[in-house]
Amino acid sequence: MKIDNISNISIKNSRIRLKSYLYCRHFNMNSTVRIILLIIMHAIGDFFLQGSKLSSIKALKMNALLEHVGIYTLLFIILSPLALGLTFVQGLEFSVITGIFHFGIDYFTGKYKQRYINESESKYIEVVGIDNTLHILILVGSYIYLFPDALNHYSPLLKY
Repeated sequence: MKIDNISNISIKNSRIRLKSYLYCRHFNMNSTVRIILLIIMHAIGDFFLQGSKLSSIKALKMNALLEHVGIYTLLFIILSPLALGLTFVQGLEFSVITGIFHFGIDYFTGKYKQRYINESESKYIEVVGIDNTLHILILVGSYIYLFPDALNHYSPLLKY
């Protein structure tokens, strides 16, 4: 009788440990995939959708910067509910907040890019690196801060 109880307890503990392990692996994978999706969405909105003309004048003309940020924000409004496990309202909130930060970052780093574009290639590249690092930090930080539970929510793009 004692041996059966011990073996049952051992089996139950093993199942609990296995479920915990699988949950942790699922959580980490899901979180990592969503952060990678944020980075991909940023790359699409910040590079591929703006074109070379908009890229070259957004630091010089406020209208061009506003157009760039509008395109970027619209992409996030569309993709946030699909890719990030947010509701439409949450996606809208997240997109507007990150769009505002995106505007501020591009406004200030654009000034430095213009200063260094002809002066020093290495400093220009540093500013581009700082610009993108700030964008990624704001995106990931905002997502985790605003919606800490969203890392586990269902997303049509993530079949898990």
